[in-house]
Amino acid sequence: MNASLSFSQYLGAIQKSIELERGDEFRELIDLNNGAAMQAIFEAQQRNPQWDPSGACTSRFASPWDEIVSAHCLCLASLLKGSRVEAYNHLVSCVTPFLKAFRQDTTAWCIEPMYGVVRNVRSVATAADKELKKLGKNQTKLTDAGRMLQNCFSAALQGHGNKAKKLATLEVVNTLFKIYFSLNTLRLCKNLIKSVDSPLLPNFDNFPLAQRVTYRFYVGRLAVFDEDYVRARDFLEFAFDNCEPSATRNKALILKYLIPVQLLLGILPTRELLRRHKLEIFEGIVGAMKTGSIKMYNECMDRYQEVFIQAGTFLLLEKLKQSVYRRLLRKVAAVHKELEPAKWAQIPLALFQSALAWEGCDMDLDEIECILANLVYRKYVKGYISHQHRVLVISKMDAFPPLKNINLVDIN
Repeated sequence: MNASLSFSQYLGAIQKSIELERGDEFRELIDLNNGAAMQAIFEAQQRNPQWDPSGACTSRFASPWDEIVSAHCLCLASLLKGSRVEAYNHLVSCVTPFLKAFRQDTTAWCIEPMYGVVRNVRSVATAADKELKKLGKNQTKLTDAGRMLQNCFSAALQGHGNKAKKLATLEVVNTLFKIYFSLNTLRLCKNLIKSVDSPLLPNFDNFPLAQRVTYRFYVGRLAVFDEDYVRARDFLEFAFDNCEPSATRNKALILKYLIPVQLLLGILPTRELLRRHKLEIFEGIVGAMKTGSIKMYNECMDRYQEVFIQAGTFLLLEKLKQSVYRRLLRKVAAVHKELEPAKWAQIPLALFQSALAWEGCDMDLDEIECILANLVYRKYVKGYISHQHRVLVISKMDAFPPLKNINLVDIN
């Protein structure tokens, strides 16, 4: 809605959307980025410094919509004067009356308004916490928003009056995921996932595709933390493949997590893919995995360490060092086979030591033995180490199995 409106006209548009049960219109009207709504509030305040929307809302709307609209208008007014904490306090006061209206709805038209409410609550709570941080106070609003949205989830899950209202649940879940990731309280995501997988909710395919993409993205990221890399790959690939083609920023964001998982499973992205999505930060790691260059790997990890840490992928990418060691070992094994065809399966540790020294990694034989023992344990290599003779004896059959068969899970 871009046309200029007076405050009275703005309330009239909201009233019409409620009376005609046009949920998408109502959601647009309460969007925090609705310029016409902001302008209407601003002009009303300019005309009357003592402006208060409650009287106009009470005379125009039945309960509980009068409380909902009044609280929303006060939220916008607070945002206009730059008070995010005050805006949040106004906004959350409309959640309980909105849930009352949602439960009373028998035609499921309130699904779209629910989307608008939960997005607004998270957005303003995030802004409020930033304001509190600047003031040196405890940042509590996003945590509080999580509790409020749990109530929204419960209301949507129950679907009183019309089971179709359960279709509002996934948007609430996605918004809670965003909150929990921001707060680093990922353990709270588990029960939400169980609820989505339960028979209490509609079939997953019945939810809007955009919501399914967002859900799979976050569950894929959670699978990475759980070291379930196959599940992570499957969910993140779904998110990438079904993301709106024009949403290039979102596709790049998904790839920031999908590419490390794919690399761990032995799937290397093309240079064209990396450059199309401006993800050249991975080129050094991909090159290292292709060539076995520990130097290239270390340089890339050092250069982009902060970027990887902020994305939460640094520890995952650190696991790729084993793949680089393996690639270098394969090259060493190939050279050794040419030099010693009769003993090709017995690779002297000193030969691998020399290859690492060429890469700028000076290690003693005990350290070399430790690296190779780890490769054998994790099934990057089939074989065993003869400590007495200081050689790695590799299997004559499939000495370097596919990376998908590797033991990637760390023992706590």
